[in-house]
Amino acid sequence: MGAEIFGQRPYDEVRIDEIAERAGVSRALMYHYFPDKRAFFAAVVKGQADRLFETTNTPPTPGQNLFGEVRDGVLAYMQYHQEHPHAAWAAYVGLGRSDPVLLGIDDEAKDRQMEHIMSRIVEVDGSGSHLAPDVERDLRIVVHGWLALTFEFCRQRIIHPETDAGHLSNSCAHSLLDAIIRVNNIPEALAKAVAPDQR
Repeated sequence: MGAEIFGQRPYDEVRIDEIAERAGVSRALMYHYFPDKRAFFAAVVKGQADRLFETTNTPPTPGQNLFGEVRDGVLAYMQYHQEHPHAAWAAYVGLGRSDPVLLGIDDEAKDRQMEHIMSRIVEVDGSGSHLAPDVERDLRIVVHGWLALTFEFCRQRIIHPETDAGHLSNSCAHSLLDAIIRVNNIPEALAKAVAPDQR
């Protein structure tokens, strides 16, 4: 319900008593659980972040290469933001750029994506052994930087929704694989999976 309200109207136009009325509860009960509108919005953003993570972190389609998996994940984020423009604007362009609670939710989302991508890298390697410590360190640095880049791509598309999501998603996927292949001493299977002829 909260995502629907914030998805239809700008954050500043939503009132806590309206939320209570649509939820069929008293205003006092709303304030019991959420001291202000910002706290309620943070809970909505957290819930949507959890659902978006679940939606975009499904097992790869059989036969799909790593490039396609990364591209489809980024595209799913952009499509979600397009379907919920007001909530996305408030979370990632407006209030979310300065609010420490929302910034924390953003950091948590990046950390979860980091672990998901690293687990997929290990799966692609397929050797069953752990990555060498220096290789894992360098890959984590690369993925961390790539996530910052990709989240900014998504934020810019919220600001400029007329841009081509497919093209931006392709660019993001290429940038991750280009960065991974430049890490020294990555396993051979991973090097093959991120090679240009696998895109």
